[in-house]
Amino acid sequence: MTTHTLKFWIKAFLGCIALLGSEAALAQDPPMPAHSMPTDQPVEDPDGSTHAPDPALERPAVSEQFMPPMMPGMDMDDASIKHRVWIENLEGVFGNNNGVGWDGQAWLGGDFDKLWLKSEGSRLDNRTQDAKVEALWAHAILPFWNSQLGVRHDFGGGPSREWAAFGVQGISPYWFDIELTGYFGEEGRTAVRLKTEYDLYLTQRLILKPEIELNAYGKPDRARDLGAGLADGQFELRLRYEFTRRFAPYVGYVYDRKFAASATLARNAGDTAIDHRAVAGLEFFF
Repeated sequence: MTTHTLKFWIKAFLGCIALLGSEAALAQDPPMPAHSMPTDQPVEDPDGSTHAPDPALERPAVSEQFMPPMMPGMDMDDASIKHRVWIENLEGVFGNNNGVGWDGQAWLGGDFDKLWLKSEGSRLDNRTQDAKVEALWAHAILPFWNSQLGVRHDFGGGPSREWAAFGVQGISPYWFDIELTGYFGEEGRTAVRLKTEYDLYLTQRLILKPEIELNAYGKPDRARDLGAGLADGQFELRLRYEFTRRFAPYVGYVYDRKFAASATLARNAGDTAIDHRAVAGLEFFF
């Protein structure tokens, strides 16, 4: 046996002895207790203080630290009560019969619900003619549009009449101001009223406003010279100059016509079915 062979067998023998010794040591070690073994269950923390964030280390959001002050007039206050009184026409009337005329409205309320008052009419040759007053509850249903529900009282030009009123008022595309209202009265009377107007700006201060109004009735009312169907209509044209948005004098022209049975009733009463009037007055609001 050579020297190299002898060294190889001596090393193999010593390696076997070392391997047997390590296995004996592992066999003598006690097993790990169950409570010390790792687990996936969370550690109980009755008061939650172990993992709770330290309040002293919490910081407000950047937007809360640097909140800019609200500019005057920019704060949102949609629950406040507002009001406006708008006298659209307060005028002198010059024609076959001279006198004064008026057309105005006022409202009080919030962004969605308002008490809305309207009145219009004329007093010619010391007689009140075709005057009316309306009290309405207006409720916003669309941008620029309100539904309206209330009552109307007619006086002048015959016996007074009371009506229940319902309709809509708003601004259509191309900025036409529109009022469409239906009415139910005593003894089965019904009526429909359409009024539309438009502001045509000739300059920033000079405005031409055409206006059309039509009235129709379901049954005749001879005491007030009204026939069934389309009863009367008005075409009005006013040119105003706005010294400010709140105050504007104007001059204008009014064409008033009765139709069909209403025209016949007017002629039988000694009146004309067509009337032309010049007007001059003021438009203002506050």
